[in-house]
Amino acid sequence: MLVMNLNKLDEIDRKIINHLSENARTTFVDIGKALGISDATVYNRVKNLTEMGVIKRFTIEVDEAAVGRGTSGFILVSVKPGTVKEVSTKLVEIERISEIHETHGSEDLIVKVGAKNLHKLRSVILKVREIPDVVQTEFIPIFKTWKS
Repeated sequence: MLVMNLNKLDEIDRKIINHLSENARTTFVDIGKALGISDATVYNRVKNLTEMGVIKRFTIEVDEAAVGRGTSGFILVSVKPGTVKEVSTKLVEIERISEIHETHGSEDLIVKVGAKNLHKLRSVILKVREIPDVVQTEFIPIFKTWKS
């Protein structure tokens, strides 16, 4: 997929992206009304932005507590050199993990995890520690989210 140069996005593209970022279910009609353009124009622009890789996917924001992941946090993971891909592939398979980010600092991966309670969260952390090539983990709990 071709990735569009962000400098080529015009003001309308940026406004469409902002509307969809706030609520991916916003209709093209509503976006068009807000921007003073037709829904067909919004459709064509979203189609182009998607084809060019600017918009990668449409998603939802979930109330973690409502789906049984009210206790959450980040696991900082250090791995043996050269094993980030292998470890990440194993992490993807763990159900309660919602995000995996590769970093280049004191940790190799930052993993977002959520569970119903501390007991279940602990079991996820133990699964992560059991993955071959994981050298060290550290857990940082999330007490309150101010912006997501």
